[in-house]
Amino acid sequence: MPGQSLNMGGAVVRSMDDLLLVMQHHLKRLESAHDNRAAFLRVYFTMSGFVRQRLDEAFFIDGAWIERVAVRFAWWYFDALDRYERGDNPPPAWGYAFNTAARRQGFLLQDVLLGMNAHINNDLPLVVEAMLREEDDDAPYHAIRRRFDHDQINRALYLVIPRVEEELAEHYGRLIRPLGWMTGTLDQALSLYGLKTWRENVWRNAQSLLAARTEAERDLVIGWIQTDALHVARSIERFPPLSWLRPLAPLMRRWRLC
Repeated sequence: MPGQSLNMGGAVVRSMDDLLLVMQHHLKRLESAHDNRAAFLRVYFTMSGFVRQRLDEAFFIDGAWIERVAVRFAWWYFDALDRYERGDNPPPAWGYAFNTAARRQGFLLQDVLLGMNAHINNDLPLVVEAMLREEDDDAPYHAIRRRFDHDQINRALYLVIPRVEEELAEHYGRLIRPLGWMTGTLDQALSLYGLKTWRENVWRNAQSLLAARTEAERDLVIGWIQTDALHVARSIERFPPLSWLRPLAPLMRRWRLC
């Protein structure tokens, strides 16, 4: 990925291979501290590894662009993580996700979804907008080309869901696997629907950022993106069936059930 290198997680990252090493290092750090934030990072690491494998196949129109997006995207995660650990304020959805994990009162699924919400709904529109603008890809046919690869990520995420379930079951929650057996492909369908819907919103919000004519208009769009991501975060934590069972969550996590 010539021409781009980013500092994240205490290392210089130039490629997805570099990125996976940084992710692996911080995953070990969080897991050794029994930090609930590790659950999202393991999902992120697994999905990123799967996308990296697809770069060597006839899967994306422009795999190099996907790699550049992935590296820029990851910078936002590590920036939020670093700001939180320094005591600074990360974006609201990230603060909500990290604080929920720190309280250790939620279920595994909630910690994962809160991280995914913050990263996709809050960070990704800014990344896509910046990449399209900087690389002059906001022209109609260029944008269509990029949109195809953006949607291919949806397909890759759908394919990797079984692997994600195995990773979560092995490391954090033994009931994840039998729950998947009982629901069959429903879990995949729901996961794909959620991810696809969020990523549809990402593209729309990135286009709104591109259309902004002034800094005031851009700030308005960013404010909406952050507010919407925070609203989704609150909905995830307050989801009725899980909120009713919340007193059981610490025990379930301690016993590595779910």
